[in-house]
Amino acid sequence: MGSSPTLHPSVTPGMVIGLLNMVAGYGGRIDLARIAIELQEDVDDLLPVVDVAEALGFLRVENGDAILTELGKKFVKCDPSRRKLMLREALRKIEPFATAFKLAKSRGEFSAEELFEELSKVKKFREEYSDPEQIHSMLLEWLLYTESIRYNGEDKTFIKKR
Repeated sequence: MGSSPTLHPSVTPGMVIGLLNMVAGYGGRIDLARIAIELQEDVDDLLPVVDVAEALGFLRVENGDAILTELGKKFVKCDPSRRKLMLREALRKIEPFATAFKLAKSRGEFSAEELFEELSKVKKFREEYSDPEQIHSMLLEWLLYTESIRYNGEDKTFIKKR
């Protein structure tokens, strides 16, 4: 668990997909500063999205340029349902999702608090994820978008898909 890359809590699937589509629109390679100018954003605000796209394996950064990987090129060319499958597979390697998938497999269902408890055993995650509600929102955003796990809103539990 400790060696997995992590996902920045404020980054959404739509942000990553938008970035990848933008890079693809520039032929698969574009300067990060140019992206920031195009989006009228500060480069520092863009970096968490770039980091997540990198952690997912869709993008790499080289000499200030964002470059689509082969996986990233496949991702931008495929239909939305295939994109969800690709994202789902990539999330299995990234925290807090790697641990969420393990909990779903071993327990069948879990709450964000239980996931938070598991993550808090590792110093790196105690620093990165300090708020169970933040983890809950992030899980909802990514896991429901990718249709990875079901959610019971009444109990606020995540349930393994059959």
